[in-house]
Amino acid sequence: MAIEAVKAALSQLPHDASLDLVFRQVCELSASTLSVERVGVWLFIDNRTVLRCANLFERSTREHSSGTLLRVADFPTYFASLTIFKAVPAEVAATDSFTAELAASYLRPLGITSMLDVGLFVTEKLVGVICHEHVGPPRVWTDDARQCAVVVADFLSARIQAAEVRDLRATFMTQGDRLAAIEKNAALEQLAAGVVRHFRSLLDVFQGHGERISVNPDVPLPARRQAAEIMAAAERGAALAGELMQFSRQGGGAPRVVDLRTEVADLLPTLQASAGARYGIRYTPVGSLGHVLIDRTRFSSLLSHLVTNACEAMPDGGEVEINLTNAKRIGEANHSSLFVLLEVTDHSKGLDDSGLFRVMEPYSTARPGVGSGLGLAIVRQIVEDVGGFISIESATNRGTTFKIFFPRIGAGEKPHSRDSLVSVI
Repeated sequence: MAIEAVKAALSQLPHDASLDLVFRQVCELSASTLSVERVGVWLFIDNRTVLRCANLFERSTREHSSGTLLRVADFPTYFASLTIFKAVPAEVAATDSFTAELAASYLRPLGITSMLDVGLFVTEKLVGVICHEHVGPPRVWTDDARQCAVVVADFLSARIQAAEVRDLRATFMTQGDRLAAIEKNAALEQLAAGVVRHFRSLLDVFQGHGERISVNPDVPLPARRQAAEIMAAAERGAALAGELMQFSRQGGGAPRVVDLRTEVADLLPTLQASAGARYGIRYTPVGSLGHVLIDRTRFSSLLSHLVTNACEAMPDGGEVEINLTNAKRIGEANHSSLFVLLEVTDHSKGLDDSGLFRVMEPYSTARPGVGSGLGLAIVRQIVEDVGGFISIESATNRGTTFKIFFPRIGAGEKPHSRDSLVSVI
């Protein structure tokens, strides 16, 4: 029976193997045994408000990815089902009551038709889930398949419970540091949201009175011109309020699986119009690109801020380059993952070491008097919210490149070719 074969294979895994290696091998074993395209291990972080992908294996490409984040608040019904049932089999996942809310944003874009998810429990507490995602015609999960999935989940639960603290930290980040940063950011976001509400009330007064004065023929012309200046200042204030709203995470929707090639191509006309005639925007995508999980509105904001920052770095005009490619981060043995890499490059004077260190902090602009100082802080916030990271390269008189690494959630249209994969440390 498949169950006995699975148990035998699991027993061969070294007891001192790292969690990362265990996750990789278990995902491969499950994918092969159950004949499913995708198997992923997801664990809770941030006080159980977020589920992070510890490893995702795609059988057709033999590739592993990790890092994608799912917020519990975005998919409440699905997460509730994990706490109610040991296993959640969905033979037609798009219409199943527990998984239907994933259909538009996750299942259909990846071609997933059936799911078999099993919770990972440590001392009766749900710590994560192993997901078996079938691509192709819907399938019926047999009793044997369900029992195999439960055996694998129980094995993973035991390994997680036995893992050393340092192993957990290396795999999922240092929780103390991350939670401290989250609490700090949450306080800033709450403050920003409160400021915006009061600020917008004041702006409404300025704009209302300014408009009435500027169109009143009985008011002297100099006063009407001053009223027009007041309205222009109020409009700039409204733009700043909009950025504060973004920083406070107000608005936006649930993330969905997207191909960033399409997203960038659709945004190019708007980006060029916003940049102006003195700037050119050159976009270079690859032929095949992995998929990422992100809210489209927030990605649009991210790219707009990066392009605006690049233009502000070149006050006399110039070219902004946007590149998209697949990237593989190579670190310790048995610990590598695939990303979609977005690069935005300007040809400015560049940033010095102190500028590079603080450039992503709120109100810490490298160009005082230019912009609001919030744009790159918003970029960093968006990237962290999807589980990605940022690298910045800059040299004097050679410009600056912002490299945004988005964790990959799917291989895309076809397997990656060698010439479309950039390896990074």
